Amino acid sequence: MRHLVIEKGIEPSYLESLFPRILELFAPQTVNYNGGVAKVKKWKISCYLEVMDGGIPCTNPNTDLLRVCHPLLESCNHLFKMWYKQQHACNGKKLDGLEFERVMTFITRYTPAPGEEALLKHVDGAGKVDGSIVVALPIDRWSGPEEENSFEGHGGGLTFWDGKHCGRPIEIDYNTRCGDVAFIDRAVWHQGENC
Repeated sequence: MRHLVIEKGIEPSYLESLFPRILELFAPQTVNYNGGVAKVKKWKISCYLEVMDGGIPCTNPNTDLLRVCHPLLESCNHLFKMWYKQQHACNGKKLDGLEFERVMTFITRYTPAPGEEALLKHVDGAGKVDGSIVVALPIDRWSGPEEENSFEGHGGGLTFWDGKHCGRPIEIDYNTRCGDVAFIDRAVWHQGENC
């Protein structure tokens, strides 16, 4: 498999301690895409902390939120580097001294509203990045009742199309929750959803 999901790879209580500040600073930017396989041209449920060279996908990253999340992102860098080295150790790549750089960092808030319930099937960075990491944040119980924002009983999580069976990609669903970490290799089809 070219992905790995680790339950509670990051301590949920740590993420819960960060979450009120994340909520306070979360300000989604509207981004226009070509639509891709998901046919979503206007994306407006993500807040970008770091963007690619040239201001892609937006020119106004949220640097205040980046500062709050910096220790978490450094932990993600470390975890990704360990996973990536293990993932590619047997295929002849020279991995000593390998350095990683985040090219885009964002937080996405899924809701039941049409167009906000999922980031449908896609490949990160149009296949131009070596890999990605996804961290499941807490359910928002600070801005309203937990049951109002909960995925419980409604799905939620990540779906991957990875590996093959009888020549067809295998669809694998994960019911991810706070602290779960997904490592995604280059050009692996996946989607995030709340229902």
